[in-house]
Amino acid sequence: MKQLHTTTFPSRVFRSLLALSACALVAAGCGPGSMSQTQTLASATSPPSMAELDQINRINSALAAAALQTSSPTADYRLAPEDLVEITLYNIPESEAGVTPRKVEVRVSQEGMITLPLLGDVRAEGLTVTALEQALRARYDKYLHNPQVGVYVKQFRGQRVTVTGAVRNPGVLELTGPKTLIDVLSMAGGIGDKAGSQVHLYRQGPDGRQSYVIDLQALARNPGLVNMPVQAADVINVPQSGMFFVSGAVRRAGSYPLAQTYTFTQALTVAGGVDGELAAYGEIAIFRRRDGLEAEKIPVNPNEIFAGKARDPLIAPDDVIVVPVNSFKWFVKRFIGGIGLPGIPTP
Repeated sequence: MKQLHTTTFPSRVFRSLLALSACALVAAGCGPGSMSQTQTLASATSPPSMAELDQINRINSALAAAALQTSSPTADYRLAPEDLVEITLYNIPESEAGVTPRKVEVRVSQEGMITLPLLGDVRAEGLTVTALEQALRARYDKYLHNPQVGVYVKQFRGQRVTVTGAVRNPGVLELTGPKTLIDVLSMAGGIGDKAGSQVHLYRQGPDGRQSYVIDLQALARNPGLVNMPVQAADVINVPQSGMFFVSGAVRRAGSYPLAQTYTFTQALTVAGGVDGELAAYGEIAIFRRRDGLEAEKIPVNPNEIFAGKARDPLIAPDDVIVVPVNSFKWFVKRFIGGIGLPGIPTP
């Protein structure tokens, strides 16, 4: 998924209701403290109706069918320790292979490196196959004219992801090879009877924690558009129905039961309040799904609410409150504040 500015969502994603993945906050780099561990609490909900059970069964059937039809995202797979890769130098005929063989098999070390004749150690961990091919071409270019390099993953090491919430078989799954979100939900037995309308994916990236909120109906109906590859250590959560979600620059981002009537400001209080050092106050919004797969963006300004200039809206089930990170504030806090420049207090 491409990186997003904290205040902008890709139109293609918004139209398909991956609009609810507005919480990605990647480009502004959610700082390590800006998104806490998700808290999915028990919700006192009534048993699902026959209509709700029928909808859940339809979603599970669609997810199972999509899992059979979609191909594994090998192109998006990122190499990790213990992967076995085969590297071929097409410029070198088999009969002329000497110090530099035409084809070699190497395993990615625990340090994320591969060791090749002529080149020595090359970092492979975290790279896609295409990225590693490009890196090797640049290195071999010192020794060969227009080097043609091919990389093939012969063995995938087991990678673990955690599936929690309203799925039929929650737990830690061992994946052998690239998998998508639909693949993992299918491996977990599909969504359970108490599942809400969303699935959340949490990932620890280089700039902190990233979160994605994907609508289950959109995932089932448009897998080619909404489905996404999973990575090692991802946490996938299917919250129960009757929850609301707070993401971004708050003290305790996560999922919370809507066990009573909450206003917007009360919901923020449940999430520990806004992180004033990071929040973009003028861009806070509630994302609410309407009929079908459309999502409504409801801008909310806490300062106007506190000043009595705007009403405090009520929170509905499955609402996603997004408090975007102000990129300038984040830069000041992480970089300038971190080195204690004069006039900028160090957090």
